[in-house]
Formats: sequence, structure tokens, C-alpha cells
Amino acid sequence: MDVDSFRGGLRYIHGVTYRNIIMLTLLLYLYLLSPYFDVGGMLIHGGMIATFLFLIVQYRLLINSLQQVSLLITLIGLCLFCLYNLILIIVYMEAFSTSFQNYMIQVGVYILLGFVLALYLIDKALDLDQALTLCFRLITFVVFINAIIILVEYHFPPFRQLVESVLYQQENSNINYLTREYRLRGIASGGAANLSLFHGMVLVLLQALYIKRKISFLYFIVASVTIFTSLLFIGRTGIVVGFIGIVLFHLFNLMLSQHQASLRRIILYISISAIVVIAPPMFAIFFPDSLLGYSISFLYEGADGIRQEGTVTTVASMFDMTAHWTKLVFGVGAHGGDFSLQRHVDAGYMRMFTALGIPLAVLFYLLIGYLARFVLMMTHYKSLWIVIMIIMFIAEIKEPFIFKGYSARLMWMLIGMGICYTFCSPFSDEKAQPTLKKDA
Repeated sequence: MDVDSFRGGLRYIHGVTYRNIIMLTLLLYLYLLSPYFDVGGMLIHGGMIATFLFLIVQYRLLINSLQQVSLLITLIGLCLFCLYNLILIIVYMEAFSTSFQNYMIQVGVYILLGFVLALYLIDKALDLDQALTLCFRLITFVVFINAIIILVEYHFPPFRQLVESVLYQQENSNINYLTREYRLRGIASGGAANLSLFHGMVLVLLQALYIKRKISFLYFIVASVTIFTSLLFIGRTGIVVGFIGIVLFHLFNLMLSQHQASLRRIILYISISAIVVIAPPMFAIFFPDSLLGYSISFLYEGADGIRQEGTVTTVASMFDMTAHWTKLVFGVGAHGGDFSLQRHVDAGYMRMFTALGIPLAVLFYLLIGYLARFVLMMTHYKSLWIVIMIIMFIAEIKEPFIFKGYSARLMWMLIGMGICYTFCSPFSDEKAQPTLKKDA
């Protein structure tokens, strides 16, 4: 009997009931997709409500977490970066903004949630691999459902109106999801690049779960095709991320895994190749050329298509460094990405350079790598975790995805879980010296 199955080991060995599964599914949906509900003119933040309720219900675990030195040191480290940025804000009064502090507070909450969630799963006697398997299966299910909703919204406009009637449309949003024909978000707080990145990352999660025999082949194919198709209506970022992530995952997995050749892998590679080949003509049958021309056709035109699409040129123009070495070294306080304080840019790295200066920004990114190491040491999902981190650092070139959005919430939650399992679980001694080449 599979120790990680809902009907098997989770229920009869670890005491994880269907009620627990439903609770965790709702938590992960509301936390990760963080929809804003408009109920009778009252705005309800799903992610905030879910996080608050979970921490209140698990208040004993919350109190226990706040007494752990490992968590406190991590949170203090974030506070030190906030303090330095606040000093810069005081020096450059014209750049007064609390956006960086807001991001750091959110990151602290994400880590805390992951830490408490890990303690909850440790009480169920789940090691980190089992905890990650459970979370990954629920996350892929949530995204799969969201992808289905997006496709149904496209084919049935009345359903789209129903969904959008309960979701809040931000006034400063550049996309009206009720009237924009080819831009949908499902039941998430927003769409575009942020949601696209998350959907693309889940395509990689599906690869890992299938390789480790945690999902069936039928579910893997149906979920992958559905999520990939939904990216046509969300944004192009996830298509690129999904392709790069899947290639990197299998490269690392082949290098780190003991079982390099298997029928399961051969079937997987054939399936991926078939989807890539069959997708364009199938999309051409079911979807208009105007949609495909914007979402996917540029990828099949090679370098010329990418150049004409324009994103690379736009992102490159955001990296405008100042000639003043003091600003480069110490920053200007503003988390806006422009050293002259005249505009705001999307590039995540530029925002960090202006907020902290290049040396401290690099130090912060090194801190992320150090914290990510705790997950890497404790899990056999090594190749997947490495690819997730690579994707996040690549995506940071375009926007500050490491700090905000769906993928950021997932990454920081997993880091919080990794810290907890490393320092506060009975499983840490068992994996103090893990072998690298084992079912990676």
C-alpha cells in the first residue's frame, strides 16, 4: 500500500483524514491564489483570512514556532534588511515608500505559515518528503481546477460573468478580466505574468510527481494538457517557464537519480514530445489565430519571434545603472528600480539594487540561497527544488517575483517548512548526511 496515498498510508498510518485533506486544500488554494472576494461591496482577502484562521486554529503550534531560535533568527535577519532600507528612506526623504517593508513583512508571514504547517504535519508523523508530496499533490489539484475554470470561462461567457461577479476587480489593474477577451484568471486574485509563472511551475511539479509515482499517468496527461492550454489565456511567461523548467528538471533528475533508465521515463519523454508536436495544430483547430499569435506562435519562430515579441528588449531597457558609485553601493531607499527616482520599473533585481544597494542586494539573494539549502538537505525532491529556485531567480529579471505573487508564496512557504524540518523535527537526524543520488 502506498504510504503517501489518501486511501492508504496517510489515512491509516498517519491519521490524515479527508477532513484534514479538505482543510489543507482550502488553505493552499486561498493562500496561494489569494483571491479577493467582493461580497455585498465588502472586500475579503481570501489569502489573509485563510492564513489568519489557520494560525489561530493552530495557536499552540504558532506559539511553539515563535519560540524556535531558527525561525526567530530568520525573521530578525529580514528585520535588519528592513532597518537598513528605512535608514536610506530617511536619508533620501523624497523617496519615502514602505513597499520594501511591506514585502518583507509578507515574506515573514509566508515563512511563519510554512513553519507552522510543517509542525502540523510533523505531528502527523510525516517526514519532509511526505509533507512535500502531500502539498504538491494538493497544489497541482488546485491549479488544475483553476485551469479548468479558465477554459470553461472562455467557452461559456455567462460562467465567466458569474465568476467575476464574486471576485474584486482592482481599479488600477490594466486588465479588465470581465471584458478582456483573451485574458482570464480563474479564481485567482489576478492573472497575467504572475499567475502564468505559477501555472508554468506547476507543470514542472507534475513531472516530479509522475517520476516519483505519486500520480497516475492519466491524471498527469490530463492535468498537464489542461494547465498548458490555460496558459494561452493567462500569459506567455508560464509557457516559457514551463518549457525551460521541464528541460532543466529532467537534466538534473537524470544526473542526480540512481534510476536513470526506466519505462516510466521513456513514456514520459514520448508524451512530452507528442504534446509539443501536436499542440500547435490542435490549438489552431480550437482557438482563433489572434489568440495563438499573441500567446504561443512567437515561440515557433525562433530568435526572430522572440525579438519581435518585444519583452526581452523591454526588460533590458529597465537595467539602467547610475554613474554615482555611492548610490550603486548603498542604494537610494526606493524599491522602484530607478536610481534617479523619476520612474518605476518592473525588473526585480533593479528594484533590489535601488532599495538596498548592490552589495546588500546580493547578500539578500545569497540569504535566500542559504535558506533554500535547508530544503535541499532534507528532501529527495532535489532536482525539483533546484529547478524551482532557478526559475525564481530567472523570473526576478522580469519582475520582483521572489517577493510577491503566487510562486513567491509557494517558495517562502517551502523554505519555512525546510527550516522547521531541519531544526525542529525528529527526521533531521535521519537525514543529517543525505545521499545526493537517491530518487532525486
